[in-house]
Amino acid sequence: MKKNIVSALLALTCVFSMTACNKTKTDASSSETESKTSIQSEIGSSTSASTQPENNQDAIVSNELSVSEARDIVAETIDTNTYLILDGKTNLEIDSNKYHTFIIANKSDNKAVGQIAVDCKTGEKFNYKGENTIEDYSNFKLYDPKVDIQASWEGILTDGTRTLELLPMDDKSFEYMIDDGEDSGIAQATGNTAKDISRDVTFTYGEDGSITISGEITGVFTR
Repeated sequence: MKKNIVSALLALTCVFSMTACNKTKTDASSSETESKTSIQSEIGSSTSASTQPENNQDAIVSNELSVSEARDIVAETIDTNTYLILDGKTNLEIDSNKYHTFIIANKSDNKAVGQIAVDCKTGEKFNYKGENTIEDYSNFKLYDPKVDIQASWEGILTDGTRTLELLPMDDKSFEYMIDDGEDSGIAQATGNTAKDISRDVTFTYGEDGSITISGEITGVFTR
């Protein structure tokens, strides 16, 4: 009887020992798996971070004018009801400056009247003579100072005795004051001319940057 009890106790002891052993192995295996997963995660994260470029080249945006933007600049002073603005398809580069070129032609007979080159950086227009030769835009056949002059209705000018101060209000109007407000008003500009909105005073912007005033006020003012 005692032998049976002893045998039973020994059997139970073995069972408990095996269970504890298996549990230990399971916990160790689980811990090892979690450790591997953690390491793999860190490696993956590190690899992902290291593969990110320091400088994203795709994010660099060119500051050069597109052909469409250059065409819009040309169209500002070309009567598109009368003339066609055609892409010259010329990759023009002079002294490291790049230009978009356009052929201007009559809509009536499709005959070209000249070519215009637009600086890709500044947007400045030039008369393009062909064969990599450009010259001042004032030589372009359709050049019209009343339209093409880039008038600056801003700043302080003088005629030698009086001062003329121009204060822009928006793109097409400005306030003027002569001798600190002794004579003043508001004028609206179109091309190289501007007129007082309430009286007979006309401002004409010259190619040399001077402003001639006529009407109720007269004088030629320079910067």
